[in-house]
Order: sequence, then structure tokens, then C-alpha cells
Amino acid sequence: MGLRLTVIADRGTTSIHVDGRLTAQELGELHKAVRSAAAPIVLDLSNLMSADDAGVAALRGLAGEGMRLIGATPYVTLLLQADARPGAAPEKPRGRPRR
Repeated sequence: MGLRLTVIADRGTTSIHVDGRLTAQELGELHKAVRSAAAPIVLDLSNLMSADDAGVAALRGLAGEGMRLIGATPYVTLLLQADARPGAAPEKPRGRPRR
């Protein structure tokens, strides 16, 4: 499966549902959808299966521009939270230590 974007405008918010795999090849499609959407924009990542380095960087950039990212799976959340330096380990979860 490649990438499928579904844009839904409702009650003053635009939701973009990102389904499949976000790779460097599909970034143009994502940026086009974001540029044509009315703000505020919410990116729903609940059906995003994976993202390559370019896809992760793009999502981080969009979040940095103020877009809300919702519904990310634990795997995608780890990708987004991992330190941007090559070879760096993901951030450790915070909370009570396991026994």
C-alpha cells in the first residue's frame, strides 16, 4: 500500500487522514494537501503504518508549524519522538519504572 490522503473540512477545522506509508516519494502529495487546506489543520495518523526518514522529518516540521498530529500508533509515536541524530536511541518512556 502506498499513501492515501483524505481531507475532511468540518466546523472550521480541516482534518487530513494519512493512511499507508509516508515516504519521500509521497511528500509532494502531503504538502499539496496541506497547502490547499484551510487552517487549523489536524493530521490524523491513526492509519499511518510507517514513515521513512523524510516522512518523519516532514511530520515533525508540520507539527513545528503548529499542526496537531493525532492518533499515531505507538510505532509512529516512537519514530516522531526519536532524536533526529542518526543512530540515536528513541527517548525513554517516562513514568513509573517496571518491577
